[in-house]
Amino acid sequence: MTDDVVELDFADDYRQTRDLVAVPLVSGSVSDLIGAAKAAVASANLLLPDEDALLERVVTGLLCGHVVLAGPPGTGKTTLAKLLADVFQCTSRVETATADWSTYDVIGGLQPKITGTGNMTMESIAPWQGHVTSAVLKCAETVARNRDEPATHPHQAHWLIIDEFNRAEIDKAVGGLYTVLGGGGTESLKLWFEQDPKRQEVWIPGRFRIVATLNSVDTSYVYGFSQGLTRRFKYIYVGVPSPDQVPAELDAALTQALAWLDATYPGPNVAPSGESLRDAIGKVVGRLEAMVRLVRYGEGAVPGWPLGTAQIVDVLRELALHARTADDLGGHLDLAFADLVVPQMMDLSADQLDRIEGAFAPSGSLAEMHRVLIAVKQLREAQNTSFT
Repeated sequence: MTDDVVELDFADDYRQTRDLVAVPLVSGSVSDLIGAAKAAVASANLLLPDEDALLERVVTGLLCGHVVLAGPPGTGKTTLAKLLADVFQCTSRVETATADWSTYDVIGGLQPKITGTGNMTMESIAPWQGHVTSAVLKCAETVARNRDEPATHPHQAHWLIIDEFNRAEIDKAVGGLYTVLGGGGTESLKLWFEQDPKRQEVWIPGRFRIVATLNSVDTSYVYGFSQGLTRRFKYIYVGVPSPDQVPAELDAALTQALAWLDATYPGPNVAPSGESLRDAIGKVVGRLEAMVRLVRYGEGAVPGWPLGTAQIVDVLRELALHARTADDLGGHLDLAFADLVVPQMMDLSADQLDRIEGAFAPSGSLAEMHRVLIAVKQLREAQNTSFT
């Protein structure tokens, strides 16, 4: 057996997980859960669009079953998934899906095992539990301990967070899990690779959840889902903040960037001019806000590009690094945006790039950002280059 295998407290008989199917989440008041989620989001400086409705949807969805958080990169989906697990008093584990995923990765299979030491080694085949199977058994263990000793085991369940869900050809990879997820607790997950008959099927505890994140932008690099698999999850869209939220978003992003700087590279929080780093960076935040609005919201018939908050935090981290020694951060903003944001615009249309390039041109509203202009032109040249 490998380290991923979870030994259950209630004997080594996975069939007993059937007793946990009807044990629901300890929810209390739905409104209290939503309030706790709002407090957790605020504490994490995570700004969400239409926050009240969004958190109501995810809390309700998790009380009922599994959830997919869909949206552009950098909008806080994975962070939100972790926060929600905490709000429900559940431990969680994050696994990132890849194009190589198969039923082996999701459910499990057989793998080589070497025993012995030195010249006296022997190779054999041993069971390996996939990500879902391992998480389900960990959840069963957690539920059983919480049920029997809630004072010493306060976590009520264990959840699996699958990041970049659609990076895998998930309809094929889920295998028998497809039926189990739609079975309402009546179906067990068959573990054909286990040798002991008592370990060859496992039921999904009623408290177990899969929270998946889905990239809705890079469609050229991801797989789609069947309608049947889609029905087994509640899909909730997490978009970019609305235009009126941008000032608050930038303030929250700056708080994250400064916290990162203080934790990673501790030092004086004072700029050369004697101002606080927040005040020093604040001198160029207005320019950054204009750049965010330009790229994100579009104009007329030309759509915007959903620039995520995480990308903004990346830019502000670089500004924070330089704020301790530089009097003028304008040039550093120019470089950071050119290096961190523009390269991600590869899939923008010609009309979108025309509009952005015009704003950074010598006669445009953001003409002082000349390195961004160069980066946009280089991006356009790369798009126009073809190889035969």
